[in-house]
Amino acid sequence: MKVICWLEDVFRGDLPNIGKLQERDLYGRNADTLCVNNPDYRNFLNGLVEDYARSYDIDGIMWGSERQGALSDSLGATHDTPPIDPGKVTCFCEFCQSKAKDRGISVERARQGFLELEKFVRSARGGKRPVDGYYVQFWRLLLRYPELAAWEMLWTDSLRETYAAIYKTVKTAKPTVPVGWHIWHNNSFNPIYRAEQDLQELSKYSDFIKVVMYNNCGGERMALYADNIGSTLYRDLSKPGLIDLNYALMGFREGGYDQIPHTGLSADYVYRETKRALEGVAGTRTLIWPGIDVDIPTEPKNSKSSPQSVKDAVQAAFHAGAPGVILSRKYSEMRLANLSGAGEAIRELKVPV
Repeated sequence: MKVICWLEDVFRGDLPNIGKLQERDLYGRNADTLCVNNPDYRNFLNGLVEDYARSYDIDGIMWGSERQGALSDSLGATHDTPPIDPGKVTCFCEFCQSKAKDRGISVERARQGFLELEKFVRSARGGKRPVDGYYVQFWRLLLRYPELAAWEMLWTDSLRETYAAIYKTVKTAKPTVPVGWHIWHNNSFNPIYRAEQDLQELSKYSDFIKVVMYNNCGGERMALYADNIGSTLYRDLSKPGLIDLNYALMGFREGGYDQIPHTGLSADYVYRETKRALEGVAGTRTLIWPGIDVDIPTEPKNSKSSPQSVKDAVQAAFHAGAPGVILSRKYSEMRLANLSGAGEAIRELKVPV
């Protein structure tokens, strides 16, 4: 049995000196999250993975960062509940400001743009419709303050640089240790976030990528995404209309807004997302390992895993061409009866393990 280390971009707030590493929000306040542009945090991550690679007989390292930039967070473009406060988006610390200036981004105009975006979001969530609607008003802001998009890309590029630094550190310590990343479920819901997950770019410093395709909890999460983004950018749309739009944008089709929390997403969703991810790394050596949902918690009346749903999802991933899957999220949540569906799928497909 191989052992792959899993690290996550989440830290307790009561660690000694953690405040020195934390991001700063729009008003300069400390956030719970740590800044990847902070050299102390970057050095800590690099030192940690180097120690893992040098000191232990491990078979791989995977790091996950379930975060995005200030533009998407301001709009509530996630399935998180409640969505982040638009005044608490990140990061505006000294290191991010310095990096922005080096890239020719006006820090003051960026900050002013996000302050105006905060007003827009608070007004939208309060139901105060702009004269020309929510979507048009957002574009007015974005055209007036292109620094909003520039700041989002600054955050994304900084995360990519962190990936590359971790990859280089591990390969320098022990070249045979594979390195890969966990790509958040928001990749299936938010088109902005998906645009940032350029798999060809990521393949330059990725031996493997776990792309989350949690079909069972996916329906509940997609409905939550519609609730969040439907209160800001797409408030002019009905929730069913927003879901239909999102299916068209994201390249798959499932049930309606009222249905999917209770039915989950289908194995066809897993198949389509696997095919898309594989096409994204075509011509590279990067492996795609779909993350398959086994008993990830959902609300009491919403979709639950079953041996058949797990079996169907695993088989869909392999039929799409995946070289392997990652049964997710964690073993302590999984029921053995449902986990057996994965084993049955493997035996029927005669996949070597």
